[in-house]
Amino acid sequence: MGFVISVFGFFKLLIRNFILLIFFIFSPNSFALDTFELYGKLNSSTVRINIWENYGTNNAEVVFGGSGIVFNKYRDTYFILTNAHVVLSQYCLTDSDDPNCVDRLWPDSQSIYVDTTDSSYEYYVSDEDFIFWEDLDLAVIALDASDSEENFQILEIGGQWHPLQQVYSAGFPSVIGNLKDYRDLFYDSCAVNAGIFDEEGMLALNNYSIVHDCTISGGMSGGPLVTEDGKLLAINGLIGQPSLEQGYLGEITGDFDDLNYAFA
Repeated sequence: MGFVISVFGFFKLLIRNFILLIFFIFSPNSFALDTFELYGKLNSSTVRINIWENYGTNNAEVVFGGSGIVFNKYRDTYFILTNAHVVLSQYCLTDSDDPNCVDRLWPDSQSIYVDTTDSSYEYYVSDEDFIFWEDLDLAVIALDASDSEENFQILEIGGQWHPLQQVYSAGFPSVIGNLKDYRDLFYDSCAVNAGIFDEEGMLALNNYSIVHDCTISGGMSGGPLVTEDGKLLAINGLIGQPSLEQGYLGEITGDFDDLNYAFA
């Protein structure tokens, strides 16, 4: 009896097991790009991921936003890497310490759409169009672009990294990037501050391993961290939180962990 499988189904079988391997494969050719070239690559490969309530009605509004990066293409299907906590309404790895927690999709009244700064077309993402990992804050969206003339640029994955290395980030912050008529990318340059490799540190940071000081805010989760030669180094997603304490005399002291973390 014949067996037919869709493109999305085929890649769901393969990509879950092999996607992480590509983070360890990099091109031996490494040439630094000027900042305008880097801007062009990030602008044409970074996408906005919005979760809409009552999309297409007069009561439509964005309830959550994130970013993603186009890293591969097969025929008319683009593959976008982002964070799992962007495409799920509840993601237990980052949202809860309850051992009985269950990962949850967005409810039927809320819809996931992908677009870019230059796109005149918004791509609907169904629950069948993405996969995610329960123990790694990563997800891959399969985006069918057969009905549009979109020409996303593919950002090559690879590159070696080390502390003090110059890197660049991009994403759609909630304030200026995730509103329907105002979708500007935010860019920054910074340095890698440290790498987290020990088991205890990785566990505390949900397996995030690169510490950097690029400016990252809500809505930029899933956006890229790239090298000077324009290769995808990591995915941003974990932001340091301030801790405030009040002393006996009423003084307030703060310990602001303003570092940011990327999954490599």
